[in-house]
Amino acid sequence: MTREEFLTQFPKLVKNYEPSQVALQRISNITLFMVIGPSGVGKTSIVKGMNIPYVASDITRPKRPEEIDGQDYFFRTDYDKVIYDIQHGGFVQVAVGPDGDFYGTRANSYPSFGMAVYAVVADVIPIFRELGFEKTFSLYIVPPNMAEWMHRMKAHNLSQSDLEKRMAEAQRSLKFALNDVQTHFILNDVMDDAIGQANDLIGGRVNRVREEYAKQTADRLYKELTGTAGK
Repeated sequence: MTREEFLTQFPKLVKNYEPSQVALQRISNITLFMVIGPSGVGKTSIVKGMNIPYVASDITRPKRPEEIDGQDYFFRTDYDKVIYDIQHGGFVQVAVGPDGDFYGTRANSYPSFGMAVYAVVADVIPIFRELGFEKTFSLYIVPPNMAEWMHRMKAHNLSQSDLEKRMAEAQRSLKFALNDVQTHFILNDVMDDAIGQANDLIGGRVNRVREEYAKQTADRLYKELTGTAGK
């Protein structure tokens, strides 16, 4: 199967996906911290700084130069096998990523118990909450301002088409987080401070002053993206 054929076929299978009972049993003793936020905001660095196991996704997009296969993600080109695993419930969850490629996590990518952290798109947060994890937390990573976010985005050398996709995904994720009472906001102005705030949440501590400021920053960013600033 070619990549083009796979990208055409798999979204239909993702729509009504159901994980197997084996996959669901694996996650029943896990507290999952879901990290969300726009591309280029520093999710990967923050996830790596959290002191709990990281769940690496299986994905079909091309690997970026700085990424390590088997550590950051499992990069898949065996498209027939991915289709087979989707059809037989081999993943805990599956999704279409902002770039149109497949994202999913196999059951054995999770620890057998305890805590884990996973970077996800906001679209799948409601699904994760209903999957049967022992507990779930959602953490939205916010850039300090629009200018700094755009500077970080440029480092990815995205095409105009890919940039537009990521901007659209950022609007969706911000809208979700700002309207979701369960989501915590983390401002990534200074990386060590952002990691510290995330680890405080793991320990059950909430920095309410910093979190409220991060939420206000997210609200300003959303208004800039949607052209509603000042209204």
